[in-house]
Amino acid sequence: MKTKLTLSIDKDLVQFAHKQAKVHRSSVSGMFSEYMSQLKIQTQKATRPSVSSMVGALKDYSVDDSKQAVRAMYAQKYSR
Repeated sequence: MKTKLTLSIDKDLVQFAHKQAKVHRSSVSGMFSEYMSQLKIQTQKATRPSVSSMVGALKDYSVDDSKQAVRAMYAQKYSR
């Protein structure tokens, strides 16, 4: 079921939205609906509680995860 929604946004943003809708051959409503649908999907894919409980667990440790450090680690591990 579709329902009407009224938004209050800056005038220049309204103009931008109309231009983008034209470029994407859509309506502003259609673009907004698509954006919110994608955001809903991402939100529903939120991390599991077991993973969420681990977030920040290593914040007290200094971990160098740069490409160079990772390559050096793999080189050391597989050079034996």
